[in-house]
Amino acid sequence: MLGVVTYLVTTSSEEPPLPTVDAGSEQASTPGVAEPGDVAPDFSAAGLDGGSVRLAEFRGQPVILNFWASWCNPCRREFPLLRDVHESDGVVVVGVVINDIPSDAAAFVDEFGATWPQALDDDGKIARAYGVRAPPQTLFIGPDGVIRDRMYGITSDEAFLRRVRTLD
Repeated sequence: MLGVVTYLVTTSSEEPPLPTVDAGSEQASTPGVAEPGDVAPDFSAAGLDGGSVRLAEFRGQPVILNFWASWCNPCRREFPLLRDVHESDGVVVVGVVINDIPSDAAAFVDEFGATWPQALDDDGKIARAYGVRAPPQTLFIGPDGVIRDRMYGITSDEAFLRRVRTLD
């Protein structure tokens, strides 16, 4: 089932509205998937910690949205860098667990000391809205909610940090 992109009503005319991933419909009002230059689709999903994660809660802050899985070796290599960025001031990291068993993902998060929010994308709707087919994939979202860049797979620490600096 394809997730729907709809628009939220915002109170500010200065920021574009956040499209949302809607689990209840099969038609999309916006064709395609989110790309750099687009407003990042909002989502609300169960969190790995038992709570919930909603992307819109971080509006106004730069966000690194990282799609990952515990069985993904490149994800293992990039998690320490994500942890370092998360622990620095001003950048929010949000993980999206795709194609994984929740208990395996929880063990992975514990192993790497990941304290940032982790959304469970059990049905793949979030990944489809962002055009993610396999982990790792990372999107760099500005404080205005607009996707600034996309990184497929893993790259050098320098290239990753260069993308983070574009979020100011």
